[in-house]
Amino acid sequence: MTTRPETASFVWPGAVLGAVIALGLLDQQVVTPLIAALAAGLGVGVADVGLAISAYSFAAAAAALVMGPLSDARGRRPYLLLGVALMLTAAAVIALTPSYAAFVVARIAAGFAGGTIAALAVAWVADLVPYQRRGKVMAFLMGGAMGAAILGQVGAAFAAARFGHPLVYAALALLAALTLAMLGALPEGGSRENTRGPFGRQLAGHLEFLRSPVHRTAAFAAFCMSGSLVGVSAYASGWLQEVRGFSLEQVGVLYGGLGAAIMAAQLIAGPLADRLGKRRFTVLTSGVVAAMTPVLPWLSSTPLVVALLLFGCLAVARIAAFTALRSELVPRNRRAGFLGFSNVFSQLGIAAAVAAGGLLYPYGFEPVCWLMAGLGLLALVLITRVPEPGSAAGTASANG
Repeated sequence: MTTRPETASFVWPGAVLGAVIALGLLDQQVVTPLIAALAAGLGVGVADVGLAISAYSFAAAAAALVMGPLSDARGRRPYLLLGVALMLTAAAVIALTPSYAAFVVARIAAGFAGGTIAALAVAWVADLVPYQRRGKVMAFLMGGAMGAAILGQVGAAFAAARFGHPLVYAALALLAALTLAMLGALPEGGSRENTRGPFGRQLAGHLEFLRSPVHRTAAFAAFCMSGSLVGVSAYASGWLQEVRGFSLEQVGVLYGGLGAAIMAAQLIAGPLADRLGKRRFTVLTSGVVAAMTPVLPWLSSTPLVVALLLFGCLAVARIAAFTALRSELVPRNRRAGFLGFSNVFSQLGIAAAVAAGGLLYPYGFEPVCWLMAGLGLLALVLITRVPEPGSAAGTASANG
């Protein structure tokens, strides 16, 4: 009889790994509302803080490529502990040192930690949960983590405005310390196939993923999916204030409501993804999100708020379902390596979408949304070419 992940045997590991995922998302996203406060506190320009954000992304991509294969060979726990410890150290440095150089180094370290967490925590969850119920668990954990991160952004913005950014990063360091203590008490358990070998051969697995039509398609789908979401969210806040007349406080309340709505929506989305199939659910939600995207700039008042809440809930739900699907496209002993590989594409998609959106935004939010809708439609087409695990093609892919 298969043990259900809802039972007590999964509650503690799920809570700990959910906290790790939430910590990684919060550390990555909290910079956005703090850019002005960071620039003022460090005595630099906003563009200088932006360079540190770019450095974070490159470090996260490098970590995903390197740490995934290492954890497949030697276990998730030691490298995940390293990632959380790095995040703790980076947050403490920013809280205590008013130096721009130290800030940049700390954000690079945090990026390496974030890339490690993004691949390894999700892989560990996938190791523990059968695929048939993984959509539900991924939705709960990733939706909860994303919602908590958004709520954390709102709280950080208000705290920084009153007390400055060091207090925010001191609180983040405390959260990292608590998470590290919980993770340290969590045994990895389970047997692991010995895949040790020359490190170069382990990294060469990424070239195999790139040559594989299924894995390459899944990675490019992640590129488009992540880019289409962040490309909208990166400019929505400014547009709401500049064009729709929202105050900063109203935007904060809206984002707080969005975080709560995302967490609540996953209670429905996760089980539905398991029932319909992760691929079918991802295709359906991607179609709705792509159709909604170009409509957003034409809405105002209550319809706009409702549409933004629905857009955010569906966009996160499709990412959770597709993550569950991607985690089953390879054998367990290559899972973190492939998740890291596809996460690099997600980061590249975000960077490309935000850069392209920046070129279009001076002409209005409408062209930005049309571009992101196109990316969303391309993601939908690519997802239809990724087999559902359990089918003949999906089984062949999962067997390497």
